[in-house]
Amino acid sequence: MKKTLKIASLMLVLVMTVFVFASCAPRLSGTYKADTIVGSITIEFSGKNYKSVTDALIGNNIVEEGTYAIDEEAGEITFTFEQDGEEASRTSSFSQGEEDGVKYIKIDGVKYNKQ
Repeated sequence: MKKTLKIASLMLVLVMTVFVFASCAPRLSGTYKADTIVGSITIEFSGKNYKSVTDALIGNNIVEEGTYAIDEEAGEITFTFEQDGEEASRTSSFSQGEEDGVKYIKIDGVKYNKQ
C-alpha cells in the first residue's frame, strides 16, 4: 500500500511539474513604442493578447488586435489576428533587452521602448 501511494504521489508531482513549465511561456506586459519615418507604432501587451496602433503621419491610423506567441529559441514572435474575416498570422524576428535602464523589444529590427 505504501509503495503504491509513493508511486502515485511521484506521478502527481511529475504531472504538476509539466503543467508549471508549460504555463511559463514568455509573455510581455505593458506598452512599447517606436518612432519611425512614417509615424509612431504603439503595441500594448496584456497576457497573450496585443493591440498595435500605427499613428501614420499621412493617412489613417492602423489598428491590429490579436494574440501573440514568443519562441525564444528561434528568436521569433508570431502575431495571430483576424484579416478579412479569417485568421491570419505573421512571424517576425524578436529580441528583448534593457539599455540605460529602459526595457525594449526589437521586432524585425525596429526597437520599441517600454513606456
